[in-house]
Order: sequence, then C-alpha cells, then structure tokens
Amino acid sequence: MAEGGGSYWVSALVGFFFMLFVSPFFPVAGPILGGIVGGYLGPPGAVRGALAGLLDGLVVAAIFSVVAVVGGTALLGPLGTLLGLGVSVLLFALALYFGILGAIGGAVGGALKAWTTGRRRIRG
Repeated sequence: MAEGGGSYWVSALVGFFFMLFVSPFFPVAGPILGGIVGGYLGPPGAVRGALAGLLDGLVVAAIFSVVAVVGGTALLGPLGTLLGLGVSVLLFALALYFGILGAIGGAVGGALKAWTTGRRRIRG
C-alpha cells in the first residue's frame, strides 16, 4: 500500500499525533488539519487519505473519551461511574465528530498528494 507515497500506517500515526495535540486548542480545525497531514503523508488518493483521517479521528475520539470517563470517575466517585452511561452518548458524538472531520481532512490531503505527484510526473 505504499506505491508512490509514504507508508499508510506511519502517515496515520503522524496525523493522529498532530490531531491529538492540536484539537484541544482548535476544536474544528484540529481534526481537519490532522486528517490533511495524515492524508498527505500517505499514499496518494482521496479515498486512502480519507481512511487515514477516519482512523486518526476514531483513535483520538477514543482517547478523549477514556480521559473524560476516567476523569469523571476520579472526581465524582460512584456518581461519576453512573454518569458514565451519559458519557457513552458523548463517546458516540466524539467518534462521529473526529471521524468525519478527520476523513474530510484526509481526503483533502490525499487528493493534494495525488495532484502534486501527478504534476511532478508531467514536468519530469
């Protein structure tokens, strides 16, 4: 899966770390930029970039969700555990939010990579 570009998993990992550290400061732009970075560093193509961005977004959503549940339980004790049921809705919303925005950014990054690779071949 690395023809004409970088490794798929390495690009997804780089996009994941970028998204993980930028998203708390820029909630909307962070997942999109992380997806663009992951999509551009991987193999060219919008679909592959979108898959890398989606993978990044789902992993970041899982991490943020675990931090929210553990933090709520640590701060509120047994009540926090009961509130975990309400947090499950948040988990689903975070997965959709980060996954969709990451996939959009990944598609943009993958398409940009395909476009720049195609232009280099034409120019020689």
